[in-house]
Amino acid sequence: MACVASYNKKLVIQSQSSTADAHGHPVDTWTQYTTSFASVLSKGGREFWKIDQVNADVSHVWTCPYSAALAAATPDMQLVSEGVTYEIESVIDIDLEHKRVQIQTKRAV
Repeated sequence: MACVASYNKKLVIQSQSSTADAHGHPVDTWTQYTTSFASVLSKGGREFWKIDQVNADVSHVWTCPYSAALAAATPDMQLVSEGVTYEIESVIDIDLEHKRVQIQTKRAV
């Protein structure tokens, strides 16, 4: 279980919106949806094998303090941390306790 002291990575969840340019063509932009601090496990982490058995596409798992905004994040959003962008695969309210949210991601291509 992650404790508050281990939430040492700042992350930004972004949502995509589309507007029209001067010629009416759609222009997609990413805007900030919410921010949080998190602990992170990567494929190199000792405990990552448990998560990897469930979803082989996942490269990083972020555990954050619960917020309604984080729990409502969806796979059509992206996570950015330390200048690196990750595609969101799933968002889980751990044990439905509204205490921690787990975000499973893979590095964006």
